[in-house]
Amino acid sequence: MWRLYRLQYNRSAVGCLSFAGDFVHPCSRRYWRKIMYESVLVPLDGSPLAEQVLPFASRISLGMGIPIHLMQVLHTVSEELADPVHGLYRSSITAGVRDEAIDYLNSVKRRTPGAEVTCEAYEGDATAYIIEAAEKSPNSLIAMSTHGRSGVTRWLMGSVTDKVLHHTKNPMLIVRARGKGEEAGDTDLETIIVPVDGSGLGEEVIPHVAALASALNLKVTLLRATATAEEFGAVTGYNKVEGTAGLHFQSFESMAKEIGNQAIDYMKGLEDKLHKQGVASVDHRIIRGPADEVIVDLALETPDNMVAMTTHGRSGPARWTLGSVTDRVVRHSGDPVLVVRNG
Repeated sequence: MWRLYRLQYNRSAVGCLSFAGDFVHPCSRRYWRKIMYESVLVPLDGSPLAEQVLPFASRISLGMGIPIHLMQVLHTVSEELADPVHGLYRSSITAGVRDEAIDYLNSVKRRTPGAEVTCEAYEGDATAYIIEAAEKSPNSLIAMSTHGRSGVTRWLMGSVTDKVLHHTKNPMLIVRARGKGEEAGDTDLETIIVPVDGSGLGEEVIPHVAALASALNLKVTLLRATATAEEFGAVTGYNKVEGTAGLHFQSFESMAKEIGNQAIDYMKGLEDKLHKQGVASVDHRIIRGPADEVIVDLALETPDNMVAMTTHGRSGPARWTLGSVTDRVVRHSGDPVLVVRNG
């Protein structure tokens, strides 16, 4: 029987510290369903920055034997641009723009040798069409680039990536685009870093990791960020009470060590399951500190890696919420991030 204790607290309530015992077995069928992607959906806007996701999409396509679906969503042509007097009708303008988009997508297709690629252009709202296309293929992986400056909150098509991430049920591969003056990122992949927080929800990314790692022959590094003694003190507020910090530090240190020891058994269970699912190389790291900092630091020191993580609500010492840990990891690690929504 597997038991992991999770620190739960409310940042607005000083001194509220409790432990919840979670029975989380890493072999739970609920979180270990087999994943098989059917396609890679790649929205583009015609810019070189958006195209920086293509090498990763191509690697996944070739490794898993699945097609790439390139799509571009065009802005709706307003009636003001039409001029019936001179034969400029909205329909003809739209057709011309769509033809240009298809020509562009076909040129991208020619630069993606070996992979099966389809192309399609739409007119309307980018977010809505991307989500709709993904809903029609629930087993597809969405792959998109982001601006380097602000992570998932901005994309070349406005806030499309952020909106898609918040509303789609499909997994997403987010690649931080490098702008002018920035060193180009590596497009090779050797390792998948997988942050887990000890909860069943946090494990929902694991089947995706198993599918990618076995198909692409990637090493998997499981990562658990645990609270430090100082963080326990900060949560309870005892470190701010004169004369109590030293008295409670040893007990906080004992708590931190105990959680770390329990995490070792938990991580070994995950390793065994990944091995059984065809992943040849798996190891784990347990590091004390804030989740986002721990993830980013390990990503920076690990060459040619992808980070794979589940986004969910209030599980674990850190709040793993869309726009918080995920966004900081995308912005600061500079590596591709596979994001799987729970539920």
